[in-house]
Amino acid sequence: MDRTRLLVAALGAATLLPLTVSAEPDWPERLRDDATAFHAAVQASHPGPVDPGNPQFAAHLDAGLDRALARADEVTDFAGYWWAMREFQAGFDDGHVQLSSNDGAPELPTRWPGFLTRWSGTGHVVATRLDAPDLPPVGARLVACDGIAADAMAVDRIGRVRGRWHLEAQRVSHGGRLFLDAGDPWAQPPTHCSFAYDGREHDVALAWRTLDADTLSTHFAATRALHGTTTGVRAPRPGQLWIAAASFDADDDALTALLRALDDATRVGEARHVVLDLRGNGGGSSHWSREIARRLWGDAALAALPPTESRVDWRVDAANLEAIREFGGMLRAQPEPDAELLHWVEVIDRGMSEALARGDELWRHPADAEKPDTPVDMRPRALAADAPVYVLADAGCASACLDALDLWLPLGAIHVGGETSADTVYMDIRQQPLPSGLATASIPMKVYRGRSRGHNEPYRPSHVWTGDFADESALSAWIASLAGPAAEASTR
Repeated sequence: MDRTRLLVAALGAATLLPLTVSAEPDWPERLRDDATAFHAAVQASHPGPVDPGNPQFAAHLDAGLDRALARADEVTDFAGYWWAMREFQAGFDDGHVQLSSNDGAPELPTRWPGFLTRWSGTGHVVATRLDAPDLPPVGARLVACDGIAADAMAVDRIGRVRGRWHLEAQRVSHGGRLFLDAGDPWAQPPTHCSFAYDGREHDVALAWRTLDADTLSTHFAATRALHGTTTGVRAPRPGQLWIAAASFDADDDALTALLRALDDATRVGEARHVVLDLRGNGGGSSHWSREIARRLWGDAALAALPPTESRVDWRVDAANLEAIREFGGMLRAQPEPDAELLHWVEVIDRGMSEALARGDELWRHPADAEKPDTPVDMRPRALAADAPVYVLADAGCASACLDALDLWLPLGAIHVGGETSADTVYMDIRQQPLPSGLATASIPMKVYRGRSRGHNEPYRPSHVWTGDFADESALSAWIASLAGPAAEASTR
């Protein structure tokens, strides 16, 4: 069970260190201290350094630190510190190894040349621009800048500090950063670029200018084919049951209300087809996707799924144990704590405590310890036997959102929309404040064994949506057409 975002939400506010920035910070020293602390936290708490299935991890970790320390000699300001740290973090190619700036950290002034590009699936094209005659038009394809091909420039300017650039989802999510300059000293902004439009290539001299936060937000949104949904259960058209989950965060009251709505078995049973809308869902707890599955397909269908060989090993570490205990305390403080989550915490607390006392490096989560002893009512199938289920997902689908597809697709759901993001086999993160107070790292605490979905492997849809992901009405009509004419009938 993936509790990644759930743990972050529980522990984030409690573990941050106060930020103290002197009048003239020693930026090289701050980089050395924070990079070393980041390395030490990964070394102590991440399964990778002791994972027999990943013998190169330790050397890769050390190489990342060496690179960050070498950068320190060139750092003169916060921007240099930040981008060196981001390069260290991105080198893991793992969406669960994260780095975030803390409140009070210096701002990074941003510049642009008056336009931004987006990743189109085959290249970088102008997505948005100012109304100025010297700028390339929307739709123009970037060829090269300062003699460097567009793809190579994207690898250096974005992939180097964002990681996982081989993933379509990363290019969709971050391709719009290609012509943003936030002071990265190792990615100097280009001066001349060539664009293809009107049947030939055009040379454009770039004039970089300041970009305020509101303008950045507006223009950057135009570069991303992503749109978050609104959690809830609705019926956009007769016969269509639309079940939307914007996230799988543990403390989301809207998800509890969603499950209550699905407790109406008559409502579910009357649906001619179902849409499970996960647009923009970045994960949380896999508890929610399983509970949705129980209300649609029933417990017998879940029990009939082929057994998996997936197992979980936790990295045994005092800081990891403390994170689990803090999360348990947050659960117990809730008016109606989830019994399954509490049981999960108690099993890990007991098992990791014993492993820590023995001096073990990894602890295997018992396969038969996932469920509490309290009996749970068995739910029958509510869906009509001939009602197809479509999972609408996009590049924003990550972490527990991917776990949802791991479960729903074998139950018969059909993936539509766009290619998802991907994750590694390292999960469930805790937060690690860094000594400077400028940033916080997120460290995975467990590793999957034998997971059917591979390391950084995305899901690709059976039916690709090429329109606007923000247009729910058009999406509803499109999915209804996939389901066929009979699926639009309001009654049987």
